[in-house]
Amino acid sequence: MQRSQDSTQDFAPSVDASNAPARGSNSTSPGGPQSPQLSPSLETVMQPGATSAELPANVKERVKESYDAIATAYNQWTLLHQARRMHYTTRLLEFIQADRRNTLETGRSGQAHEKGNMDDGGDLVSLKGMHALEVGCGTGVPVLEILLSKEMDTIGVDISASQIALARANFPHQTATLQAVWAERDMMDLRYPPANFDVVIGLYSLNHLPREEQTVFLHRAHRWLKPGGMLMVNFPQEELQSEVAEHWLEQDKGWMFWSSWGEEKTMQVIEGLEGMEVLLKEVTEADEGDPAFVWVIARKNRIVKSAENSSEEAAGKDGTEKNEGDV
Repeated sequence: MQRSQDSTQDFAPSVDASNAPARGSNSTSPGGPQSPQLSPSLETVMQPGATSAELPANVKERVKESYDAIATAYNQWTLLHQARRMHYTTRLLEFIQADRRNTLETGRSGQAHEKGNMDDGGDLVSLKGMHALEVGCGTGVPVLEILLSKEMDTIGVDISASQIALARANFPHQTATLQAVWAERDMMDLRYPPANFDVVIGLYSLNHLPREEQTVFLHRAHRWLKPGGMLMVNFPQEELQSEVAEHWLEQDKGWMFWSSWGEEKTMQVIEGLEGMEVLLKEVTEADEGDPAFVWVIARKNRIVKSAENSSEEAAGKDGTEKNEGDV
């Protein structure tokens, strides 16, 4: 689930992207005049009643309903942008591979067997044993598809039931073996213990959250990462308190919501996470139906101790709260 481009799927009637309105076309900023600016810091956004804009009623439910309704058209439209997702996922893998090579060369890992698992270019053929989470995973193509091909264990989360159903259908073997786990869920409902993932990814998905929640999620993602783990996210370059399109992609049921702290303030949040080192920050120019986005890959360099909510310690593999009797 994302803002301009999400998962891909090649069935469905085609949608002509040249006729698809950009985010912002037929859109409104709800709540009238813009609210006073807030700091994106966690302390500020967690204050009772803190919000930077009046939000539409039932925003999460409406985003879910829209993505369920327009899944076919959306997945066809986003095929036009698949190369960009693949490019940055490849860059992510390059950083992971470089870290792995450095670990082997300096002799810190003691995992000599990995040397036999390298291709002629010195890259690891398999990343088996690593764990990745993608929020707003859509159908799992192409991001999780690439990670699964490297034998990573993955969890894909999306608010849309339609997208999760397509993801399971796209990867039946990996789903059956639990290499790929899928969850239909609001990313803000996820709970995981600390140092649980090697990779956390959110592409074109955080901008569907109210921006105060974006700050909270980035702090959670940081906590879920293992030392040396990688965060890959993107977000609109422009600052946007709250924006709504009634018929996104010219779909009758295409109501959609976006929000963003923008480049400067979001980078303040990411760079303020303890031990986080930004390895890549690039801006992709606006194109058909897609505004300029900032792409970031960052690494958690140090072990960071933080208090954990007991519900997060008891979380299941797919991020759900464990109830009595859950496996």
